[in-house]
Amino acid sequence: MSVEEQILEINRMLRLSMNGVVSESMKEKGIGYRLNFGVSLPQIKEIASKLEKDSNLAIPLWKEDVREYKMLAALLYPADEFQPDMADLWVSQIEYPDLAEVCSMYLFSKMEGASVTAFRWIASDAEMPRYCGFLVLANMLRRGNRMGDRFVMELKDQAAVAISEGDLLPARAARAALALLERDNG
Repeated sequence: MSVEEQILEINRMLRLSMNGVVSESMKEKGIGYRLNFGVSLPQIKEIASKLEKDSNLAIPLWKEDVREYKMLAALLYPADEFQPDMADLWVSQIEYPDLAEVCSMYLFSKMEGASVTAFRWIASDAEMPRYCGFLVLANMLRRGNRMGDRFVMELKDQAAVAISEGDLLPARAARAALALLERDNG
């Protein structure tokens, strides 16, 4: 099946799962994708499970300003093929927390060089890269990845800065990463 045919099939599946009330609610809260089907993450994951992981499908999905396409792109892009320079591009295009969370959990935290990229992001001045960076580190810790002492100190320092600055999203993710770090190093 061609990429175009796969996208048509994805559209069909999304329309069957569409929730107009959720979509409208998100729009009212300022989540302004060109198209938002209002499909829940579990339903998006179910759709992704019916498809092969394929960067040739994920890339065109990412390029569209459709909430569910972007989430599917993160679920369908093979993590072992995803590179930090691509992650930098994607993180610069993320506008909303729900997409940041999906990308960080299912793709960014699993790519080669994830921790190096995450530490670079948490040192950024921009809110969304900082948020994604802390989310990536939290997801890696949740999966049992260990950090050396230098990285633990850097995480603690950057988390303290994020929390003191009060940017809601990075501070929340920093707290989660710290809690997981404490759990592991209790």
